[in-house]
Amino acid sequence: MGMRIATRIAAIVCALLLAACGSFPQNPPLAKYDPSAGYRFDQLEQGSNSDELFVILVFSGGGTRAAALSYGVLEALRDAKIQWQNRKASLLDEVDVISSISGGSFPAAYYALHGSRIFDEFPDRFLYRPVQSDLLGLAFTPASLLKLAGSSFGRSDLAAEFYDREVFGAGTYADLIARRRRPFVILNATDMTTGAQFPFIQDQFDLLCSDLAGVSLGRAAAASSAFPGGLTPLTFRNYAGTCGYRQPQWVDLAMKDHKSRLNARRTARAERRLSYTDTGQAPRNFIHLTDGGVADNIGLREPLTAIASVNNSWSVLRLINLRKVNKLVVIVVNAATNPAASRDQTADVPGLIDTVTAAATVPLDNYTFDTLEILRATVNEFNEEARLISGCRALAAGKGAQCVPDIPAPHQVELFPVEVAFEYIEEAKERNWFKNLPTTLELPRATVDKLRAIGRRILSEDPQFKKLMEALHGCLATGGQSC
Repeated sequence: MGMRIATRIAAIVCALLLAACGSFPQNPPLAKYDPSAGYRFDQLEQGSNSDELFVILVFSGGGTRAAALSYGVLEALRDAKIQWQNRKASLLDEVDVISSISGGSFPAAYYALHGSRIFDEFPDRFLYRPVQSDLLGLAFTPASLLKLAGSSFGRSDLAAEFYDREVFGAGTYADLIARRRRPFVILNATDMTTGAQFPFIQDQFDLLCSDLAGVSLGRAAAASSAFPGGLTPLTFRNYAGTCGYRQPQWVDLAMKDHKSRLNARRTARAERRLSYTDTGQAPRNFIHLTDGGVADNIGLREPLTAIASVNNSWSVLRLINLRKVNKLVVIVVNAATNPAASRDQTADVPGLIDTVTAAATVPLDNYTFDTLEILRATVNEFNEEARLISGCRALAAGKGAQCVPDIPAPHQVELFPVEVAFEYIEEAKERNWFKNLPTTLELPRATVDKLRAIGRRILSEDPQFKKLMEALHGCLATGGQSC
């Protein structure tokens, strides 16, 4: 009898252990595709925010270093007072979009969820917290080890649970939808299969026939910051074909252009969208997401697409064509470093971790300058077309009103491209100190405070930011004094 009871107990314990093995929390399916519902730019209320002054913030990756630098810029924008449309305002109140990856996604998501409460809560909730030590300690608890024994539950799933519990208080995209306030915050991850950026917006989740409202901000931030090697990719379920979703017309047009090699960039975007829904390909039942920096280390590519194309769910170009945008401000917070490499001091073959890390970061850091130049070129080209058409119309008008061509002149936009980056610190010793900070989720309090302060300082010294403040009759408080 005793042996029989012991056997039953052992069986129950084994069953409980197997049940305890973790499995990723599944993103919910979308019952029916509705382009007027969900977390979308055009569903957010503007309040006193004006499209005429359109402000985009871009937060790069870099662990707590990036989070603290971005937070410092948010503090500065809060304190930057402007005169706009016959009223005094904070420049932060005019921010329309925040695009972020990796470490920059934590202040972005917190601001989206809590607004100005970020300035009272975020430092203690995240910046000053030893997040990396907390995660390491959590990973070796018995409960976590049982969860990690599951084949579909990884270290990033554990991190997502921690972020939900300790940072975002179980906040979800349903909470952002309920707030209905700008800015439109886009946390970006990378699709491991396509290598393309995967933004956490409903337009992207429409492709999966999944409801973003049921996804937690902690899980989105974990996907955006799942650095290859140190953290595992996160898995999302693909329900494509179950909600009545249809690709927009531009996707069909782009695929028709494929054979003629016209507009290759648009065709590539269309192919990436079709990879989730095209039944002619091998089915992608599950989507695996890793760090957003793998696709774009500063998070600027999604805004760049919106500025350059009308084939975007929150197209800035569409607003420009409607003559709604007069001033376009893009503030890039780039926390990239250039640490001294010990590998260059020896003939030893670099190790696996060193090689993987360098392969994942160095090439993308080199493309940062090119991406910013593409932004400038895009707006300059648009404005040049406007000047040419206006000039042609003026010349034709000199021959008589009947000679003026019926061509609408594009709306000219004033661009203010601002970059906050360590390379703009003038003093070499100070610059090198910041450029050698590690990419971790844990930094000393004094270092965090230095990052907050330097973010403010670099922003205030940027020539384009000074030009913007002058155009808006604004000022940025310094030395604890108001302006």
